[in-house]
Amino acid sequence: MLVLALAAACGREETATSVTPRPGIHDHTPHHGGVVTMVGMQHLEAVATDGRFRVYLSDVWRRPLPLDGVSGSVTLDSAGRGSVLSLAPHGDALEAALPPDAPPELRAHVQIARADQVLEANYVLPLGGGALGAAGVPPEGCVAPARASDPGVRRPRCTIAFGKPVTFVAATPGGDTALVAIAGAGISAWTMPGTRFARGFEPAPAIAAPADAAPHADVVNALALSPTGEETAVAIENRLLVHTTASGRLARELPSFRGAIRSVAWARDRLLVSLFYDRAAHLLAASDGRELRRLEVEREGAGVALSPDAKLAAVGSELGAIAVSGIASDAPPRLLVDSARAAVALAFTGDRLVSASADGVVRMWDPRTGALAARGDAAVGLTRLAVAPGGRVVASAGLDHTIRLHDVATGALREALPWHRAAVWGLAWCGATLVSGDGDGEVAVWDLGDRLD
Repeated sequence: MLVLALAAACGREETATSVTPRPGIHDHTPHHGGVVTMVGMQHLEAVATDGRFRVYLSDVWRRPLPLDGVSGSVTLDSAGRGSVLSLAPHGDALEAALPPDAPPELRAHVQIARADQVLEANYVLPLGGGALGAAGVPPEGCVAPARASDPGVRRPRCTIAFGKPVTFVAATPGGDTALVAIAGAGISAWTMPGTRFARGFEPAPAIAAPADAAPHADVVNALALSPTGEETAVAIENRLLVHTTASGRLARELPSFRGAIRSVAWARDRLLVSLFYDRAAHLLAASDGRELRRLEVEREGAGVALSPDAKLAAVGSELGAIAVSGIASDAPPRLLVDSARAAVALAFTGDRLVSASADGVVRMWDPRTGALAARGDAAVGLTRLAVAPGGRVVASAGLDHTIRLHDVATGALREALPWHRAAVWGLAWCGATLVSGDGDGEVAVWDLGDRLD
């Protein structure tokens, strides 16, 4: 899966740059009140305050880097089109004076020259009010796509070029906000349907790293919103953090797991979590992470879902079967079997359970009887599933780059959207708008109201 591949890639890069792993702190938090991102195996923290723009450089373990011979620039408002300020060493940071008419929210493109390296990063930095900024957000935001699609093939209304892999996309229950997780750049919230940047999310607190740990960027494995949308559960490796959605601030961190989190679902006051290489899903109290029940499957848990009333839990297995259990019942789970490949994503909608499997089939089940009600062929390597408001259309996507819309009642294909050029790892509906994100860092925003009738 994407999270494991990215961690491995970071380990390879660390060896290539001769950074020796050592006991230390895995830390992507701001040390100077700014916003942090990783560029390669280095951290850049940007701060805009007191009329100055500062960039702090540190190594993989957050040790400050010397600034001898280092120079840079920051372009405000829009990369290549706004005002360009030179950054020069001043104390322990690279610094420039902000213009007196600087907007309350800076959109900045930073470029640093250090030895034979050029480090580049984008930031959105609020100048006041206590709002959270974000890294990786392109200054131009969501713009009309530059490339054309084939004749007769729909193209997105606008796209966002993050430049780093999208790992997950989620939406608030009312569809007014999309949350986009970017490898090494955290989570940004976007107001919908206009697709305007709203805020960043606070990074995970620093933790001690073992001596043999390979340094790497934080990667969000999964997101799940509470039924009201007031809180967001964020899975980063084996950690589960709960943020206040409206502010992006960290509300609490739940007890960590022994393995990396694979999938998360939230209904009422319950969380359901599956882990890589763990044959049980874990039902938790959302308030404090207490384990309430273990739901075992064959070999390894995959996708999970909770019914809106939190009375049914569905856990997909790596071997294809889906176990549906009554939360308050001790009866054996009902097994839904029609595939020998992993059931990677699940969602309850109305009286149906919708599943996406690695075999490339979207299936619609009656979870109370186990009957297969309908199926729609997609493509081998599905990774994501999202049911549209109203429950009549489901979107699926994965390794073949194409998004497909199927009718939930019949499984019939309503439309294929072959736009992305990399595997799709993010998929969420904001009302009649579908937001998708891929491994190249491109987010696409689709107006699909005509397909929801």
